[in-house]
Amino acid sequence: MASSQAGQVATAAATALIAGLGLNSYFGISKDITQIRFNKQFNKLLTAHIQRAGPQATCLYRLLELADPHADAVFFEGRSWTYAAMKREVAAIALGLRSQGVKNNDVVGVFMTNSPEMLFTIHALSKLGAIPALMNSNLRDDTLLHCVQVADSNMVISTPDIATHAANAASRVKSGSDQVRVFSLNLGSFTAGGDTGSAEMFPYPSGPIIDDITTPPKTMADRAAFIFTSGTTGKPKACSVKNALMMVTSCPSPWDQPGEYGVRDSRYPPMRVFSCMPMFHGTTFFTGVNQAVGSSGCFCISRKFSARNYWQEVTAARADRILYVGELCRFLLATPEGEYDRKHNVKVASGNGLQRDVWVAFQKRFGVEEIREFYRSTEGLVKYDNRHFQRQGYTGAGRVGYRGTLLRKREVKEQAILRFDYDSEEPVRDPQTGFCIVADRDEPGEAVAKIASMATYTDYHNNAEATEKKLLRNVFEKGDVWQRSGDLLVVQNDGWVRFVDRIGDTFRWKGENVSAGEIRAFISDFDEVQDAVVVGKVLKGYDGQAGVAALSLLCTTREEEALFMDGLYPRLKAKGVPHYAFPRLVAITDEVKVGDTFKHAKQIVKALLWSDVSDGKKYWLDVKGERYVPLNEMSWADIDGGRAKL
Repeated sequence: MASSQAGQVATAAATALIAGLGLNSYFGISKDITQIRFNKQFNKLLTAHIQRAGPQATCLYRLLELADPHADAVFFEGRSWTYAAMKREVAAIALGLRSQGVKNNDVVGVFMTNSPEMLFTIHALSKLGAIPALMNSNLRDDTLLHCVQVADSNMVISTPDIATHAANAASRVKSGSDQVRVFSLNLGSFTAGGDTGSAEMFPYPSGPIIDDITTPPKTMADRAAFIFTSGTTGKPKACSVKNALMMVTSCPSPWDQPGEYGVRDSRYPPMRVFSCMPMFHGTTFFTGVNQAVGSSGCFCISRKFSARNYWQEVTAARADRILYVGELCRFLLATPEGEYDRKHNVKVASGNGLQRDVWVAFQKRFGVEEIREFYRSTEGLVKYDNRHFQRQGYTGAGRVGYRGTLLRKREVKEQAILRFDYDSEEPVRDPQTGFCIVADRDEPGEAVAKIASMATYTDYHNNAEATEKKLLRNVFEKGDVWQRSGDLLVVQNDGWVRFVDRIGDTFRWKGENVSAGEIRAFISDFDEVQDAVVVGKVLKGYDGQAGVAALSLLCTTREEEALFMDGLYPRLKAKGVPHYAFPRLVAITDEVKVGDTFKHAKQIVKALLWSDVSDGKKYWLDVKGERYVPLNEMSWADIDGGRAKL
């Protein structure tokens, strides 16, 4: 009898455990609790981080002052600087900038390629209280000049390899306007004597460095930097980054620090983070530049991405973590297996946009145990994180985070995914209350986050209209103000959060946002063009969306059409269009019908059958040859098979 009762108890316990596991699997309670504990610990670390800096010194240079002077700060092509050595270089550059009149709150354009020169310049400007405007080094001519002018800058610091482009853009300033001075800085990272156009040599001090500069007080609401983004339409917009965001992104992660999560694991030695992505990009600036200095870690700089040499560079830098966008990892997988595939010491890969197929293959081939996938944007408040260990399997691979029932209800006052109307491209509102509606599980919607303070909010400088378009008012109560992400996300039925798509005209290609409206405007400016439609299109085997254009021309003969297409690439290049923003596919159509809405026209272009090349009016971008060439069956087969170098 006793044996029978014991068996019943055991069975009941097992049944309860199984039921509990099932409920936990559906509601995600354990994962939610882990995330809640992380959030609490991070807030504690952030409070201490800000207190250590001081309420009047929450700027990037203050982090440099607080860093361990004996620790490695920078590694670049075999050269290293400790934080003490870096401070000396930063002081020298700051003195040079001051000699040219740069002072507190001035905006200085930073048009530089990845190098110690760029990193030191950013810190030197912060030391003076000035604001670095980090400009995309791929921009040219009018687009580059637009960035200089929208940031209210009359000075640009460049590296010798691209200084001539900065000088050319500056020369376009109309007579009578504020002239833009361009300086070229070389501390040994570039070949001496190259052509820098009309750029002046940077006035680096020749004698002993006497650092008598006092950094002005800076609060959390003060501007720290400008980072440019294409936004949803138009030319690049200047995101006005405040010191509050700098402090958040430089704060050491609980995953790497002692505390509630335990004593530092031997897997996490002092940070040595490697990035070949440009420093003007938010991913590298925030998770590389900022996080390294905030942790007294070493920022290992690569001049540019090379799939063939990537792991050799990482190994030489002794990096223990790398930064990525999804496309980078796909390119690495496309290389032949090499001796450095597992010779490195990388424990963590951190970034965004990693698709499941690449994620799994990347971890298996290169032995990177931990992936830290995050969802963020430069100006965005919505945030998701997915810390994934290879040993846990691949259940969450390709996802940006996890939200079980508990956390979804708990954080709805801070961020949410709203039910979305695809026709109006606006969140759906309850007809009775007028408030927005939270999307159900497995229902894609727009991710939004509540704005706690407009004082520290990342707005668009000199563009109140664009700033207002990002705001959503009266979301859950009268008077509240939220920020639209412009992205569709979904909480799947299993709790994992997945990125779905971008809303509107902006699409993502080569890790960059491309404004379809801007590219359309550039093309439409040509006299031969009657109308143009540009969209992003998903192609098999490629991450993101490739630019696709449909053009109706005023050309009357095939010879005129061929001549136009032959000149399209160099003419767009001359307008300053960066390489990643060029449409990869172009179709010539008879007309874009009058009366069709632009939205409808986009759907027509997205539905084009590119495999039908019989009309001879479809083209593809030969990137290597820098020209558009007619699309034929063989070239389309390469594109459709993911083999073409787009």
